[in-house]
Amino acid sequence: MNTASTAVFSEVPAPPVASNVMELRSASARVVVREPVRGWLDGVKARFNELVQMRSGWDGYQGAPVSFVNANFALRMLEAVCGENAPMPQIVPGPDGDLQIEWHTIGADIELHVRGPNNVHAWRLVNGAADGQERVLSNDFTLVSAWINELAEPMSATGAAAA
Repeated sequence: MNTASTAVFSEVPAPPVASNVMELRSASARVVVREPVRGWLDGVKARFNELVQMRSGWDGYQGAPVSFVNANFALRMLEAVCGENAPMPQIVPGPDGDLQIEWHTIGADIELHVRGPNNVHAWRLVNGAADGQERVLSNDFTLVSAWINELAEPMSATGAAAA
């Protein structure tokens, strides 16, 4: 038996703790994790509830109601890309059970056509630009998050200036 080896877990310094991480003082300590506060969330949930309850033919033709799967995907996508200061989007049903999620401001227009889970056509036009930007997205919405953050920045600056 070799006694010269060192123990793996002894004398190892603890990794630094990030500023947004709370250390628990004991094993019996409890931390309550809350959902982030988003001013737009309740309105969006209410709108999705309306859209999934529509009847077939809601548009006077053969319009399909928005499916729960499509609405749930759209909600999770919005939770991922919209921060707490994001403006509330307009949400419009499409005739095939799809969704159009839109933001129209003085500075820019953003439209997300949610055709189904992992099938989103994203478009943005910044005022003053000759052409808009278009992308077909499936699961990486980093670009859309940046677009929405740009919309929210002027709103945050206005709120801070008024305070």
